[in-house]
Amino acid sequence: MTPDTTSGAATIEAGYRVAPHLSVFANVGQFYDVQPSAVQPSIDAATEQLSTTGLTVTGAGRVPASFLVGGARYELVNLHGWVPYALGGLGFAHLSPSATFTYASGPMPDGSTPTVGQDVTASIQASGAYAAPASSDAFMYSLGGGVQIPVGGAWNADVGYRFSRISSDTPVNVQGVTFGIGYRF
Repeated sequence: MTPDTTSGAATIEAGYRVAPHLSVFANVGQFYDVQPSAVQPSIDAATEQLSTTGLTVTGAGRVPASFLVGGARYELVNLHGWVPYALGGLGFAHLSPSATFTYASGPMPDGSTPTVGQDVTASIQASGAYAAPASSDAFMYSLGGGVQIPVGGAWNADVGYRFSRISSDTPVNVQGVTFGIGYRF
């Protein structure tokens, strides 16, 4: 991600205590858009090429990444129920780049004239003016820390920070503040 880009994410995590202060965990989730700059140059080139034929379209790209990470979490001292922790994990991410082209003006390669604002991605790709990049898998690691706070009974709130690196063709760093609710069995 570029420093001025933000993206949402969703994660589900499960863990199992293997020693008094040590747990193993696995999480699965998705970053909604980790690397828009990776696909934008080819989108811009396609819109430029199409403009020479009199067709004006607007192109935008996304690179969502689904991921699976497993690792260990070490809980530090219990501070009146508040439990700070550090974690690290390894896994992989599946990056799925995509593009969307919306019609502005001019004749389409097939001679049609859609309505302004209509999604014309399929027609642009069918004409050969743009080829969508292939999906890819890449190694990923995560490091982080946070604090688990009791909220009643076996329920806990969790606030933390995570840094993840996806080692794709163009490596991607993802940082985030995490919030969660957990239940201890």
